[in-house]
Amino acid sequence: MWKVPSYEKSYSQPSMELVVLDKEGSRIHCFIRSVHYRLFEPILEEGKMFVLANFTMDSNTQKYRPTKHSMRIIFKRDTLVSSADDIAISIESFDFVATKEILSSVRDDLFLIGMLFDVLIVPPTSRSFP
Repeated sequence: MWKVPSYEKSYSQPSMELVVLDKEGSRIHCFIRSVHYRLFEPILEEGKMFVLANFTMDSNTQKYRPTKHSMRIIFKRDTLVSSADDIAISIESFDFVATKEILSSVRDDLFLIGMLFDVLIVPPTSRSFP
């Protein structure tokens, strides 16, 4: 979930975007326009379960897409967001791709890609090494 600042007017609210995950592990991009930001920002919390109703579906034709899904959810003023704490859904979902496949991509602007790194932190010791 992330905020997108409004670049047209410095005083206007940002828009909000998020990726939601269903019980099958499918992900879809959601968009909340700046005019609806104040309605949903206090309700939505990353890592929590919600049921959405009364929203619009639109083609996901943006140049950079956070999911591979061909559609995206657009929140409307009357979109319903209900807490669903009793539903068991994993909050993580990963699609691992070989580095070679990423580097050889013809359309590298199609999807947003993140890299995960393992970091080993070794505390300093009083022992010196030759």
